[in-house]
Amino acid sequence: MEQSKQINVVTQSPEQNELKQKEALLQEKLNVLTELEFSLSTLRADLRSFEVEYYPKVGSKYVELDRLQATLEAPLPSRVPSDAKAQRRAAESKAKAEQTAHDAEEYQDLKQTAPVKFQARNELKTLYRNPAKLLHPDSTLDPKEKERRHGLLQQINEAYQSGNPKKVQKIWDAERNNPWNIKGDEIGSTLVRAIRKIAQTEKRIADVRGDLDKLHKTDPYILIETVKKDSEKGDDLLEKMSAELDAQIILLQSQIEKINK
Repeated sequence: MEQSKQINVVTQSPEQNELKQKEALLQEKLNVLTELEFSLSTLRADLRSFEVEYYPKVGSKYVELDRLQATLEAPLPSRVPSDAKAQRRAAESKAKAEQTAHDAEEYQDLKQTAPVKFQARNELKTLYRNPAKLLHPDSTLDPKEKERRHGLLQQINEAYQSGNPKKVQKIWDAERNNPWNIKGDEIGSTLVRAIRKIAQTEKRIADVRGDLDKLHKTDPYILIETVKKDSEKGDDLLEKMSAELDAQIILLQSQIEKINK
């Protein structure tokens, strides 16, 4: 006589099923967010390294050009004191020269931290993603822990952008066994937390997309893209810009010499 086999079926509660779905959705959102923030961090590093390349070829010549223009127009207010336009032109030229000189000082600071050519190796990209996902501030609701993770994520981004895998690895090793990263609690509260984490992650996704969109509209980014396109055609846009600025500088120098004679 065959004995009937009794199968124990473990059924999950509706709350458990819902929590499972929410946790899967949260992980999907965090993956999207991590990739977006990775793109943002990469773009910022590209912009920084481009500035380091751009300044010696072009930026420094704008500084000289603005200085010469301000020198040329400085005497205008005393020569034609009744000419309001001349007064304004001289003041604007002086302000512009001061601003480009200030930008030159900032470049010196940037040069110390930005690589001339930013190019993240594949292992560094992978290494970035691991702690960025685990330690993302949007995966916690605790204000103090969120603030702490913001600081860690900033350190990870800085290490990634400067091409420093040892620092990223150090953060990853220290944090992967942190008690904050251990899950567990009664299901109701866990479900509510998951829903709130999804909401804040979606908001952060929108913010990062907005940051990327803004950077894509900036002059440096547009210039980078133009330089890339010209390079594909065999042209060097920065060299062309440099040559044009040299010609303008020579012209201003000759004008100043004539005035001083």
